Amino acid sequence: MMDPKLAALYRKYLLGELTPQENTIFLDLLTSCDKDDLPDLEEIIALDDSTCDLDNSISDDIFYAITGAELKSKVRPIWRRSRTLMGIAATMLLVGFAFLFSLVFNPVPKDLNFVAIQYYNPTKFVKRVVLEDGTKISLRQGARVVVMSDFETDSLRKVKLSGEAFFEVAKNPHKAFVIVNSGDFDVRVLGTAFNLTCSPQQTRLVLNHGKVQVKHDQQHSIILPGQQVDYDMHHKQFNVIAIDTMTASNWKSDFLSFNQVPLSQIVGDLNNLYPTYNLELIDSFQTESFTGYLPANDLEKSLKILNTAFNQTIIHKK
Repeated sequence: MMDPKLAALYRKYLLGELTPQENTIFLDLLTSCDKDDLPDLEEIIALDDSTCDLDNSISDDIFYAITGAELKSKVRPIWRRSRTLMGIAATMLLVGFAFLFSLVFNPVPKDLNFVAIQYYNPTKFVKRVVLEDGTKISLRQGARVVVMSDFETDSLRKVKLSGEAFFEVAKNPHKAFVIVNSGDFDVRVLGTAFNLTCSPQQTRLVLNHGKVQVKHDQQHSIILPGQQVDYDMHHKQFNVIAIDTMTASNWKSDFLSFNQVPLSQIVGDLNNLYPTYNLELIDSFQTESFTGYLPANDLEKSLKILNTAFNQTIIHKK
């Protein structure tokens, strides 16, 4: 049963007697009421007891517009013509209101056919992928990128990263490239190159060229080439420092770069890359450090470089 207030306004709407203020109230009621509060066909017809006369030409035009066929000559009572016309109008109104409610309460998904695309690097080599828009990504060992939007139809090019990757984003001034839900902050760019690490321990971005915006909740920061940014969860702020961008992304060429890094940490990194070898550093070198480059895809060569640097075998395989 239709609400009496809605029914009264509905009647004035059919008669074209709504004031601007009443029209606003009427629309508010329509968009806030439940579907069950909408009138059925009989209620709409009962709201208007007026009659109208239609000459033959108007009747023919209406019938032809609806059915595409000519109206056969047939005598019909005026009251029946009025009822038919009101029924058609009411039906069209109901269809319109149903469509309105479907948009308000049940938005149509943008693309029901889109399926997220995943790129994963389980190997010990650097994996390179090219996305649909031409964006190039170098995935470090164990890294994963998920494409979360349709680059052709969606307003944003959204991806998610787990691990470390180097992005060369294809420029598109109309569709920003956004890395979301990947760590301590989101990244938004139009076209640039940067190195991004997203792990449970830290989220860090190093910008090679272009410009990026990073955002954490309501905080944001603009990063320029040659800068590194991370987010300090304790102090609730972005930390931006100058950095050597080449060193940060040397791994792209299958090299790992070290600058006074403890050997114990290097051995830990190698064990992450090659977990089946169970590498062990001898005790007397636990506090020593190493500066140089190691090939990420060649364990034997890495061990040879390290052992040669210290003139003895310092790392063993268990």
